[in-house]
Amino acid sequence: MKLHSQKQFATLALGGLVLGLLSAAVHAGSTNLLVATRNPAAKPAAKSDPAGNPATAPAPQSVFMVPRKVAEGKDPFFPNSSRVYGAETVSKGTGPAPIVADISLKGISGTPEQPLAIINTTTCTTGETAEIITKNSRIKVQCLEINMAAGTVLLQIGGERRELRLAPLK
Repeated sequence: MKLHSQKQFATLALGGLVLGLLSAAVHAGSTNLLVATRNPAAKPAAKSDPAGNPATAPAPQSVFMVPRKVAEGKDPFFPNSSRVYGAETVSKGTGPAPIVADISLKGISGTPEQPLAIINTTTCTTGETAEIITKNSRIKVQCLEINMAAGTVLLQIGGERRELRLAPLK
């Protein structure tokens, strides 16, 4: 009886070992398991080029348009801004448009022979062309005349002449 039970034990051990190996093989390969089925409703696979590389679909192209009206869209970063719509008004003036500049005479210094004018933050003398910094831009001006006694400066801004006066003392 002893021999018979040893044969049964060996058979059971061998069967258990085989089942264990098969189970381990199935579990190890379960992530790479590929099951091929035929589905008549499925679309055929994409064809490959002569080199054997699979065909790729063309990448979609993005199209960006600048809106002209509020109804056409808005700036996603500044939704309350109206600068993106631009100015559609065209002036039909006969002459050049007047230059609107936020410039002021801050002071007059120097000697009577060589007077200096401080306009916004820029110092200039008679006959000099300077670039004046304003809140919105830089404006090129030419200093034509500095009158120290009257406290005035005559400037040429584009085609326009402008006289600046010192502010009265408080």
